[in-house]
Amino acid sequence: MAFIRSNYHSNEIYRDQWVKDRIQKYTNLLPKRTVLDVGAGLSPFKQSFQALGFEYFSQDFEMYRPSEIESPGLQNLDWDFPKHDFVCDVLDIPETIKYDFVICTEVFEHIPDPVATLKKLSRLTNTDGYILITVPFLSLMHQSPYWFSSGLSPFWFEYWAHKLNLEISELEVSGDYIDLMEQEIARLLAFKRPIRGVTRISKLVKFFRKFLPLEVLESGGFGTLCVLRQKETLAKN
Repeated sequence: MAFIRSNYHSNEIYRDQWVKDRIQKYTNLLPKRTVLDVGAGLSPFKQSFQALGFEYFSQDFEMYRPSEIESPGLQNLDWDFPKHDFVCDVLDIPETIKYDFVICTEVFEHIPDPVATLKKLSRLTNTDGYILITVPFLSLMHQSPYWFSSGLSPFWFEYWAHKLNLEISELEVSGDYIDLMEQEIARLLAFKRPIRGVTRISKLVKFFRKFLPLEVLESGGFGTLCVLRQKETLAKN
């Protein structure tokens, strides 16, 4: 299955709505109602699942402690973890229960071994269940020291889905080079003491989209968005 690309939009707003839309779409196809949120953090999608009658379970290793003094890069200083059902490494989540829907959003760049993690998610998913994953296409250092890669491409998902006998239901790259540049220029101009009108400069980058070759536009983006269907339970390995 070839991936699609969506552009002309912002990063987080589009991604969050994409996830909520897919939760609604794919949960309607499930006869059972259990979900596991892996690397749940602040559990931003908990209410979306509970509103649909799902029994919600969450996991996080809860070792991230934001600090601008001790750790370089971008930090989420206002994080306050809610209570999670499983406080452990993702690879140590018990496999005694399998779930109809497994969600893992903006987590894979914080995991040392994404391949082992995808295998783990597959083993945690019931046959005919779904795995929803979002991951940056290209990210800045953030939440260090637990930041191990800048992102994953759609080709990574195509390769490993085939290897693990997972069916790709949807595969998308969000944003393009111009969308990414607009975001980063806005970040550059987001001074602590805003200067009136300066941040509007980032909007001017859109003007250049029509002059860039397709190969340049396709070289950038915000993230990879993926929904996989578990065709058969992966044997433990």
